[in-house]
Amino acid sequence: MQHTYRAERFDQAMLMVKEQLGPDAVIVGTRQVGTAGGRLYEITALAGADAESQGMGPRDLERSRELERRLRGLGLESTIARRWASALSPQLEQGVWTAGTRRALARLIEGEIAFGGPVGRGARVVALVGPTGVGKTTTVAKLAARAALIENRRIALVSIDQYRIGGSDQLERYAELIGVPMSIAEDARSLEIALRRFDDAELVFVDTAGRSPRDLHALAEMASTLRGVHEPVEVHLCLPASMRDAEMELAIERHSVLDPQRLNVTKVDEAVGKGTVIGAYSISGLPLSYITTGQRVPEDIELASAQTLAALLHTDGSAQPC
Repeated sequence: MQHTYRAERFDQAMLMVKEQLGPDAVIVGTRQVGTAGGRLYEITALAGADAESQGMGPRDLERSRELERRLRGLGLESTIARRWASALSPQLEQGVWTAGTRRALARLIEGEIAFGGPVGRGARVVALVGPTGVGKTTTVAKLAARAALIENRRIALVSIDQYRIGGSDQLERYAELIGVPMSIAEDARSLEIALRRFDDAELVFVDTAGRSPRDLHALAEMASTLRGVHEPVEVHLCLPASMRDAEMELAIERHSVLDPQRLNVTKVDEAVGKGTVIGAYSISGLPLSYITTGQRVPEDIELASAQTLAALLHTDGSAQPC
């Protein structure tokens, strides 16, 4: 007999399945349903014995295991890979990923990941922070170019990268190419002056110096600079998709002094598996706003969404059938 479970989040519904039907439960289908209280995630499942009696047991279990191996190969953490494989395997047609698989994957992602949305919703001033070499300046340029050239918004740039020799030169070149004003700041006072100068800008992007997670003094100075101005600053933590978990955990812990509100995952094109984007979110717990997929400005950046990530994983994982 089939059993149906509903919950506000997909992982909650899956937990109900495992608790009531056991670890051998076979997922028959998943979907979102509308109710008077909002949208719920619905999972239809069979107990292991019932599934076997209907000829669904061993074959479906093997397909689920193969899909789990594939998802782990994409960089997904093992617990997430197992849970998603159990839900996705019924959506495969003869073991092949289809458009239906991709839609089911998007529903899973929507139920488990919080998205930050586009810049400019929470604050006028947006600062990008993160370790050295993660692509902050290029990401600033992509965001600024899209806002200025595509959305026709009034944009300004500020660099507080005074630690590298010529640290602001790259951003200055981007400012000239995009056709937006730029200023250089060194501390809270000069940053405040720059923001007042750009009082008519709809968005001001602040490029910061990349600092080692072990340089606690420099991170504290940066935090003091960003907090020392008289308007809110939305802080985006940038982390590369190829960063190892231990390094990512340290970077997140040490950059917490900056009170980041959003996560941007950069250099996804350089990661072995694109599922590491999910891992970065899981480790940080920060709403995911953007992913970058190359060096081109402004093309290689995408607003993070369930559909974006599903397309990313679907493309990366659909080369071979299960």
